[in-house]
Amino acid sequence: MNYKSFLFAAILIFSQFSFSQDLISDPSLDENIIKKASVVSTHPFGIFFSRWQGNFQTKPLGDQNMSVNLESGNVWSPLVTAYIPNNSEDRNFVSQYPWHNREFRVDVDTLDAQTLEVQNDGVIKGLRINLNLPINSKSELKVGIRSFLLTGGKFPFSILTSDDTIEYFHENIAGGEDPFDRQLYPLNEAQIRYKDRNNRVMNINKGDFILSGFELSYYRYPKEILKGFDFNYGAHIGINTTKYNASLDLGASLNIMKGFQLKNKRSFDIGLSIGSTKNNLVDFQDDNMDFSNNTFLGYLETIIQYSFLSKSKKVRHSFGADFYVQTSLNKKSEFDYLIPTKNVTSFKSWNSGTSNLYNKNNYWTLMYSFTRKMTTTFYIQQDFTVNNNPDIQTGISVSFGI
Repeated sequence: MNYKSFLFAAILIFSQFSFSQDLISDPSLDENIIKKASVVSTHPFGIFFSRWQGNFQTKPLGDQNMSVNLESGNVWSPLVTAYIPNNSEDRNFVSQYPWHNREFRVDVDTLDAQTLEVQNDGVIKGLRINLNLPINSKSELKVGIRSFLLTGGKFPFSILTSDDTIEYFHENIAGGEDPFDRQLYPLNEAQIRYKDRNNRVMNINKGDFILSGFELSYYRYPKEILKGFDFNYGAHIGINTTKYNASLDLGASLNIMKGFQLKNKRSFDIGLSIGSTKNNLVDFQDDNMDFSNNTFLGYLETIIQYSFLSKSKKVRHSFGADFYVQTSLNKKSEFDYLIPTKNVTSFKSWNSGTSNLYNKNNYWTLMYSFTRKMTTTFYIQQDFTVNNNPDIQTGISVSFGI
């Protein structure tokens, strides 16, 4: 599928939902439910496996409900090669030196080591569709599909997430002139390249469409466990379907909510979610890419939301802030002897592609939702630590009863 086909499909889906506003109500309109879009980032590795997030419903929605999420995230890190020594003597030797000085202490051409090569450039467009299927008053199933498209991010299809917009922001508002060496390379290009420690190579080029996988989640909403708080817990299965990672993931999550009812149909809500995933529990092929060498990936998500009804009592407005943090893809101890090597072009962020695999992924998301016959959510997301997540990501989501 090319860019135009992906865009046409997305516009068609959203137009159908928009014209259905007066047909079926979103069952969450009059309930104490935190409104949020999918906030999982379009991380260039993360799009190839399952990552869970908070479910801040206090109970099943009651009717079947569908949500559609469109997202756009700009990713960038210049090509970098890193070496991982195989024997303990070499590891102990290089660990004495700062990471940026290790390449000058050994001959990497003759070193007995595994290698990593990472290059990220482009705007990743994501389309996620989820279906809520209530089982009874205390449990429900959620079925989802995720797909992505790598683009150059040119105007007008990527207004806030284009290279031009980001560089203008850095130069004129915050960040300074070319803080990440982006202008040393052509703008509005797209390529994701990765060679893992097993010498398997992944190349994603501009216009490549990725049907990433399917997800199945079971949520249980127990009776009151702690007075004044709502709980639910989830069990998750993810099936990854790309040629780079055909596998099955297994996960679990716990979600806690606290609502404060204010005057005049206003409310203030807080949510906390924790969870863990065992990626590649089952491999469907022998040559899957090695996207992570940690046994489990954990996450923590917190959200606050303020909501109120319009004067007409027909529209609910919600403003929210969400913080999401995920454990590092690679074992942190490995970074103690990792040997990144500087390329001849970059000089500011030359190491980020590999070094950030050993850092936590975290980002903030600001959201606005309005609910009438359906819920529409807009968000903007920022990774302030620049750990291979999009520098900036935007999204829109619609949710409606069917």
